[in-house]
Amino acid sequence: MIYEIVHTTRYDYDAAVSASYGQLHQMPADLDGQVCLEATATIEPRADFLSERTDYFGNAAAVFTIHEPHSSLTVTSRSLVDCSGRDERFPEAAERVWTSHLATARPPGDIDAVEFVLDSPRVTRSQALADYAMVSFAADTDLASGLLDLNGRIHRDFEFDADATQTDTPLERVLDLRRGVCQDFAHVMIGCLRSIGLAAAYVSGYIETDPPAGHPTLVGADRTHAWVGVHLGSDAWIGIDPTNDQLAGGRYITTARGRDYGDVVPMRGVVFTEATRSDLTVTVDVRRTLA
Repeated sequence: MIYEIVHTTRYDYDAAVSASYGQLHQMPADLDGQVCLEATATIEPRADFLSERTDYFGNAAAVFTIHEPHSSLTVTSRSLVDCSGRDERFPEAAERVWTSHLATARPPGDIDAVEFVLDSPRVTRSQALADYAMVSFAADTDLASGLLDLNGRIHRDFEFDADATQTDTPLERVLDLRRGVCQDFAHVMIGCLRSIGLAAAYVSGYIETDPPAGHPTLVGADRTHAWVGVHLGSDAWIGIDPTNDQLAGGRYITTARGRDYGDVVPMRGVVFTEATRSDLTVTVDVRRTLA
């Protein structure tokens, strides 16, 4: 499956902006079995500087600066991604007893298994998270079975509620509320896995959505999405999505992988302005293509 993704972000300010500095994590790379065929970013007004780079975690990113005064900013990223190589089922490595995947059981050179099992700014390990996770992980459970069970429990126990949390709502609060959005559910699962010694990452990207039967696909109806990447060793990962209770297979497009949301914000930046208000509009289109 090949997908064309158009992600547009627009800011309108109530006063002129003298300078804008931004970074995008909207440029899919060759991660998780997918192959990025094309990726471009267009900035309006035209950027004085626009460059692509690879960040610390190996993600493709773009940075830009604008020094022309402006009262609106529009950033449009376009990409073409072949997702036919993404895993639709667990690889054999995930069928081993889960304790063999602990960071402490990894070869010394397997640094990802250490980095992604530690605390990060938005995900702190805790006994409460470990207790919740261990319901799914008996001593002789294989990793795949444990992940599926934990994924399903989070899907059932937590209610999707777009008004319950903000991007900075603490993980402990989400655990108490038992509600939130995909970002929150991913953080909960990551916290659970790290709290029992497994290496897990926050994955940002897109998912193809289906309109209701008999209705056309709506432009701008798609959104960014978040799920969990579990490290299997030797730079191999498996994606799993507690929001939808399924593996992150061929309908998913990865843009970036980090320790938590803060590492892979789709767009972040700094503006210099006297404005007291800004209006944000975001549209995302994910469409299958024969290209």
